Amino acid sequence: MQRFVPAAYVRFACVCVTRIMETGCMIDSPFDACWDRLERADVHRSALARIWNGYLDDEPFDVSLIHEGEGVHILRVWQTAPIPAGFALEFGEWLYNLRACLDYIIWATCAHVTGQMPPPDEGKLQFPIYENKSAWDNNLYRLKHLRRHHRQMLLQMQPFNSDSEANYRCVINRLARIDRHRRLTITSGYIAEREPIVEVPSGCHVALQWGQRLLVDGEAEMARLTVSPWTDDMTIRINPRSGIDPEVNEWAASKFWRRIPFSHRMTKIQDLVAVDIAVYEYDCRGTSRRSDLLPQDYVDACDERGRPSPIRREPPPDVEWTAPAALGLSTRDRFEGQGFPSGPAFPDRS
Repeated sequence: MQRFVPAAYVRFACVCVTRIMETGCMIDSPFDACWDRLERADVHRSALARIWNGYLDDEPFDVSLIHEGEGVHILRVWQTAPIPAGFALEFGEWLYNLRACLDYIIWATCAHVTGQMPPPDEGKLQFPIYENKSAWDNNLYRLKHLRRHHRQMLLQMQPFNSDSEANYRCVINRLARIDRHRRLTITSGYIAEREPIVEVPSGCHVALQWGQRLLVDGEAEMARLTVSPWTDDMTIRINPRSGIDPEVNEWAASKFWRRIPFSHRMTKIQDLVAVDIAVYEYDCRGTSRRSDLLPQDYVDACDERGRPSPIRREPPPDVEWTAPAALGLSTRDRFEGQGFPSGPAFPDRS
């Protein structure tokens, strides 16, 4: 009987080679991972649109006009079917990729500044997003390996130095923390368009009052209409002419963001994160795949400052071989890969 190397050894060797090649690509351009995360976020954004459009195909919202007496009517919007759980899951993945992208920016910048891969103290690195100055001060040690102008740039963009409700990085951080550490975000519907037309008896006047736009627990009292003069033998009809967008309840609390359609918000935030990547990538490398996003005065300032030293690649560690051990016997079928996904390997004769 011939001796055969067990197939498991062949498969393990192939996996190791693949991982080494992947790691090498990451070392060549650490900012590439930032762009990869951003592209992945866009995949989830598109998936959200598909889920919502599919949900709307079943006409999951209804309206009713409820007479409360004395000519006062409430236009109420009802949710007749729950939003698919996949919507909140995809939204959480979108948040995860954006928050990770921001952290990758700091990691890649630190690698360029120190010239080391991986950068020193990498376990402490994160993109700082703080809502008060004391939190910034207490965590400044995490940025000690960056250049001074990097720390100044990061300080200027902190939520406590701006309108935190409008700060897109603050939004990403807040919502990502909810999704990552507590629960799925609460998804609902938001009445984005409202142009009702009312049919009333001749000679009547209608006073319109706007109410809720966010559906809470599946309903919203969108408007109140008071018809006068009113008698109980009258009837009115209404075409609500309303359009409903998806919404995340925790995000709808922001007066700044809820005025922007949900899909536009997501696209806008992705565009802004792309600028963040380009800003630090150009500063470190003198080039960026999205240099077109940068103002010329910033480009000139980066060029004048000069670039950090090239990243030094540490040599791979020496192989630590185990003590020799004799191979056991196997079979031809096992060698040919029966019951195992890989086949035989042969020496490289080139």
